[in-house]
Amino acid sequence: CELVRQAYGDAYLTAHFEVPGEMFTLAMEAKARGMGVVGSTSNILDFIAAKLQGALQESFAQRLVFVLGTESGMITSIVRKVQGMLREANRHDLEVEIVFPVNAQAITTQQQGRGNEAEPVELPGSNIAVLPGAAIGEGCSLQGGCASCPYMKMNSLNALLSIAHRVGDAAGEAMLEGFKPRAYTDKVDGMSMAQAGCVPILHMRHFSQQKQLSDSLVQDVTSRNAAAVAGQ
Repeated sequence: CELVRQAYGDAYLTAHFEVPGEMFTLAMEAKARGMGVVGSTSNILDFIAAKLQGALQESFAQRLVFVLGTESGMITSIVRKVQGMLREANRHDLEVEIVFPVNAQAITTQQQGRGNEAEPVELPGSNIAVLPGAAIGEGCSLQGGCASCPYMKMNSLNALLSIAHRVGDAAGEAMLEGFKPRAYTDKVDGMSMAQAGCVPILHMRHFSQQKQLSDSLVQDVTSRNAAAVAGQ
């Protein structure tokens, strides 16, 4: 993230709620000076569109750079939105660049091997030198994570329909039983692990819908350690 700070200090910084803390911090700092956004994917898309709309109001050429702190699957919606706005305005002198800040382990180059294999990776095409995603494993890290998450790619419409067709069928549900997650008996502040895991998701959904932090989140942030601090 220091590389992002040094090399893209003048760029717009965006971060999804679920990105590692370092990128989250950079985006929050940028947001404070009007150069960033922290929120859901729709918040990020709206931010990029608003900045581009502002540039379209100007009569001179510009190049807008956005550091995207989320999964690369969002690039399609960004490209479609940006291209649509540029076509509608009939502007050919504006450029929008999207930068993915990922750890070096989260990309594959022609010089890399898979695990302990000596043979280099053969990338598709004749002019491709780098692909997002590690050669083996997901390549996740606290310093940036993976630009293209293989697990998110599994969440396709076909995969969802495949599961749905098995629900209600004895043989299908018997097959799904093996994928049932292990139930945790641990408690977090009196809540089950599943309930505790839903708390940040609900806060994120509230922010996406209401465009402001929920009262419960603000109360939690401002009071969680109040008693401990007061006792010091």
